[in-house]
Amino acid sequence: MKNSRRIAVIVLLLITLVCMFLPIAHFRDQSADALAADITKQEERVASAQAKLDRDTKSGKDEATLNKQKDKIAKEQAKLDELLAKQAEAANNSQESGLKYSLLPGRLPIGAELSLDKEVINAYKIYPADGMLDLYHGAIYLAAALIIVSIVLVVLGGNKIVSKFFTFAGIANLFTFLVLAYAVLRLNAFPIKLPYSNAILHWPVVVMMLACPVIALFINIGAMENTKRTMIYILCVLLSILSILPFWIMIVNATRSTVEIQSGVSLIPSSYLVNNWSILTKKNFNILVGFKNSAIISFSATLLSVYFSALTAYGLTVYKFKGAKQLYAVILAIIMIPTQVTATGFYMFMYRINWINSYLPLIIPAIASASTVFFFKQYLEANFQISLVEAARIDGAGEFRIYNTIIMPIMVPAMATMGIMAVIASWNNYLTPLMLLSNPEMKTLPMMVKELRGDIYRTEFGSIYLGLSLTALPLLVVYFALSKYIIAGVAVGGVKE
Repeated sequence: MKNSRRIAVIVLLLITLVCMFLPIAHFRDQSADALAADITKQEERVASAQAKLDRDTKSGKDEATLNKQKDKIAKEQAKLDELLAKQAEAANNSQESGLKYSLLPGRLPIGAELSLDKEVINAYKIYPADGMLDLYHGAIYLAAALIIVSIVLVVLGGNKIVSKFFTFAGIANLFTFLVLAYAVLRLNAFPIKLPYSNAILHWPVVVMMLACPVIALFINIGAMENTKRTMIYILCVLLSILSILPFWIMIVNATRSTVEIQSGVSLIPSSYLVNNWSILTKKNFNILVGFKNSAIISFSATLLSVYFSALTAYGLTVYKFKGAKQLYAVILAIIMIPTQVTATGFYMFMYRINWINSYLPLIIPAIASASTVFFFKQYLEANFQISLVEAARIDGAGEFRIYNTIIMPIMVPAMATMGIMAVIASWNNYLTPLMLLSNPEMKTLPMMVKELRGDIYRTEFGSIYLGLSLTALPLLVVYFALSKYIIAGVAVGGVKE
C-alpha cells in the first residue's frame, strides 16, 4: 500500500477514535417543560373556578356558597403561585439543561442521574435490562480496541505492496463500523425515565464516527486486491447467515416451549420437540393429509405453469405475427393486477361452474401465469438462437418436437428458477384455498397451521413453529433439488465463444 494511502487510513481511524470522546448525545432535562405544563393546567383550574364564581354571583347564590367558591379559588391560586415561584427559581439558577454523553471514556450514567423506564422495558419485552447495558458498554470498548488494532496492523504492513496485515486491518474496519452502528442504534433505543428525555443524538459526530471506518475500508480495498476478495467473501458469509438465521430460529423454536419462546430469542435447541409434536397431533393436525393436499396442488400447478408459460414465451419469441407486441403488452399489464382484486369475481365464477371444494380451480388457472411468461421470454431473448429452430425445421422436425427436444433443454435453468418460485407461491398460498376449500379432508398445510392458533385459552407457540417447520421442509427439499440446474445455467451463460 502506498504511503499516502496508509497515512489516510490511519488519520481516518484516529478521527473515529477522537469522535468516541466527543459528546455524541445528550439527555435533555424536561423538568422545565413538565413544570410549564403543570402551570398551564393550574391556570386553567383557577380560570374555571373564577368562571364558576361569576356564574354563581349572577345567579344570586347565597353568601355561604360564594365564600366557599372564593376559598377554592384562593387555594388554586396558591398552588399556581407556588408553581410560578418554582419556575422563577429555576430560571434564576439557569444552567445548561441536560446531560452530555460521550462513548468514551465513561459509561452511560444510569443509576446516578439517569434511570431506565421499567414500564417501557416490560411493555416491549426488553430482556434483560442490566445485561443489555453490559453488552452495550462491551460493544463500545470492543470498537475502541478494533480501531487500535487496525491502526497497529496498518503500521505493521509498512510500504509492502501486498500484506496480510492490510487484509486483517480491513476486516477490523468492517467490524468497527458494525459495532459502532450497533452502539448508536442501541443508545437511541434506551428508554429513559423522566425528567430526562431519551438520547438526542448529535448527528454530525455520529455521521463522522461511522463514515471514517467505512472510508478507510474502501481505501484499503481500492489499494489491495486480496483485501477486496476477502471483503467479498465476508459479505457473502454475512448475507448467507442472514438468510439462514430465520429458518434456524424457526427450527429451534419448534423444540422450545411457549414460555421459552416468549422469554426471548435463542439459537440453541431445547428439549420440548416431543411435547410439541404431541400437542400438534392432539389438535387434529394430520401432517400426512396436509402434505398430500399441498403436494397435489403445488406440483400440479407448477408443472402446468412452467410448461405452458415456457411454450407461450417460445411462441412470442419465435413466431412473428400481427399483434404480437400488443399481446405481450397485455401480458405485462396483467402482472400489475393484484390477485386480491380479482378474488371475489374468481370465487363467483368457480361457484357457478361448481368447482367449489375441488383442486381444479387451484391447479388449472396456473396455466396462465403472466409473470412466468415474462421471465421466460426475457431468458429466451438472451440465450436462444432462431437458427436452431430453422435447422430443426429443415430436418423435418415438427413444432412441438422442436419445443420439447431442443427448446426445453435450453430453458432448464429458467424452468428450475421459476419452478422453485411457483412451488413456493402455490405451497404457501392461503387465501385462495381458504375461499374454495371447506372440506376438512382437502385442507392444505397453511390452512392447518393457521388453525393451530384457534385455541381461545392458550396459544402453544412451540407446536405452531413445529407446524411451520414441517410446512417449510418440502420447500427446502425442492430448492436443493433444483438449485444445481440454476448453478449450471449460470456457469453455461458465463462462457463466451
